[in-house]
Amino acid sequence: MNFKIVGSGPTGILLAITLSKLNFNIYLTDLLTREKLINKNKTYAITHSTRKILVKFNLWDKLNSYLYKFDSLSISDSVTKDYTILTTSDLDKDISSLDTIGWVVKHTDLMNVFFDEIDKVDKIFFQSSLDSSFDDINFDYKFISTGANSNFKKNKNFINIRKSYNQSCLTFEVLIRGNIPRRAYEIFRKEGPLALLPLDENRYQIIWTASTSKSIDRLNSSKCFLLDNLSTIVPDNFKLYQINSEINIFPVSLSLSLPIFNSKKVVLVGDSFHTFHPVGGQGLNTCWRDVNDIFDIFAKNETTTNKALNVFKYKYYFKRSLDIISTIVLTDSLIKFFANNFIILIPLRKISFLLLNKFILIRRIVLNHMTKSLTFSAIK
Repeated sequence: MNFKIVGSGPTGILLAITLSKLNFNIYLTDLLTREKLINKNKTYAITHSTRKILVKFNLWDKLNSYLYKFDSLSISDSVTKDYTILTTSDLDKDISSLDTIGWVVKHTDLMNVFFDEIDKVDKIFFQSSLDSSFDDINFDYKFISTGANSNFKKNKNFINIRKSYNQSCLTFEVLIRGNIPRRAYEIFRKEGPLALLPLDENRYQIIWTASTSKSIDRLNSSKCFLLDNLSTIVPDNFKLYQINSEINIFPVSLSLSLPIFNSKKVVLVGDSFHTFHPVGGQGLNTCWRDVNDIFDIFAKNETTTNKALNVFKYKYYFKRSLDIISTIVLTDSLIKFFANNFIILIPLRKISFLLLNKFILIRRIVLNHMTKSLTFSAIK
């Protein structure tokens, strides 16, 4: 069987690694070269559901040395001044023994490990846009992992549902002093959430959401001005020292692409299939659950007959529906509830923090949905 994967980011390359374990020939392509795919200034939060996936495919130990644990998560509302601290004691017993809420990994480290892995696999073939050696191959399926705004999707039979938040995210790395070790932060603000992800004892990745116009203004300002502006927002214990990387910007949207029912063997994976608001850090973790479910569907079929291949994509979209819809509802509801200054919602927001701080069961439900997902029990 020959499978083509268009898009070689973290989702596409993980899909290549997993499907090669089923003895398929995998042809992995991208418009960018290997060097450009690796060298991007991004950071990802890794959840317990994702850890199970990486363990399942023998990747966890290879990546582990590049991961930074965080064992507490501060969630605060800048309008009401309320906050709660979630810790490992709020985790379910089956994962609390790991003594961490989650992990943070740099894009460059992640991609280096993944590319090293595909170099060892004879059945994975990678090409950049400069190479046309795959043109004459007849593919049994094509997987599209090129992002939400891919031009490829526009020429195919997909229904595209999209909601713009009129927001963008600035992301960059800062050096700090005086922080609480191994603590991540999610700060809800009127203009949008601000996430702080620890990279080590003195470095944090900033994911700063605001209106697109304000984000562009900040992007075009000096680093000193940006740092001063950020200093007024971060927790009091943070002493910002300097911006330690380039500053990137990306638009924020909710999107879902569904196939029109036809016989074309083309499947969307990851951000090509769905995107969410970055609040809660669910993006990459949900994408990798796509990969896990694709693997499981193929692994359960004793033979890859034409009939099995024809119904594969419908099994896949159906299996992914609960996880994706729940993540859409969760992230969109959080933004509607917290990213505003509506007086009528302020008492409700205060009550929500009161309940979080008083009842461990509620904290456990919130934290375990964020770290385990609704499909965690199905990941084996």
